[in-house]
Amino acid sequence: MNHWQKEMVAAAIFGITYVLISGRQMKILPLNRPAAALLGAVLMVSTGVMTPQRAYGAVNYDTLVLLLGMMLISAYLYLAHFFEWAADVILKYSHTPGRLLLYLTLTSGILSALLVNDTICLMLTPLVVAVIKRGKLPLLPFLIALATSANIGSVATLVGNPQNMIIGHFSHIPFSEFARSLAPAAIIGLAINFGILRFGFRSVLRAAVIIRKPDVVLKLDRGLFVLVCIVFVSIFVCFFAGLNLAWTALAGAALVMVLGRRETHEVLKLVDWHLLVFFAALFVV
Repeated sequence: MNHWQKEMVAAAIFGITYVLISGRQMKILPLNRPAAALLGAVLMVSTGVMTPQRAYGAVNYDTLVLLLGMMLISAYLYLAHFFEWAADVILKYSHTPGRLLLYLTLTSGILSALLVNDTICLMLTPLVVAVIKRGKLPLLPFLIALATSANIGSVATLVGNPQNMIIGHFSHIPFSEFARSLAPAAIIGLAINFGILRFGFRSVLRAAVIIRKPDVVLKLDRGLFVLVCIVFVSIFVCFFAGLNLAWTALAGAALVMVLGRRETHEVLKLVDWHLLVFFAALFVV
């Protein structure tokens, strides 16, 4: 194929891939997002648009390694029952549905700035659903708050979402400079988000009453939690010092794996491998 033919084929594959990714699963071709992206990557190579070597070179491994490292840290927080504990504490100290909405907005936004927003949504959603049902409250405003706040809060740092990681990799913006520039925007965004949700669901929240159950036991593996916190703070100190984001995160995750004394296969089950495969294939497409 000549240059223009390759461009046409590449554009067609790109378009088909993104239709499959953004559209619902079709009966004829029941593909989820990672499978659709993988199909696009394979077509790019098999049609001759890219050589295998060029396809390997297109993958941004720093982003994938950084994602993996932060997901592993999140997995250990999950095993320490941190997310469950945090959800129970939020419900305990929320005297009104409006305050619960505020606490959830802040928790989702802050955690997504420190960890990967996809992971936060994945791990917090079932816990938030359980807490909201336990409090006999409407689900919709709180789930919307969780999702939107995770997206907004993740803007604040280079490790908040995969898009920021890619930007950081190619632009070489220091972690501290990125956070200093974007954190204020994220804070303002969270405030606006809460205001919109509070106003939009005012009648629902006003009519709701939190029903507490006194027998709720807050479980937190303090030993593992303290270990993860120490490593986590050390990772962010290294980030601000200008060390490589990907290998710093992976080194921290490896340290927790060694000292955490948990079954490794249980930890790896909590990693969102679908997301890693999805992004790896998208780099090729």
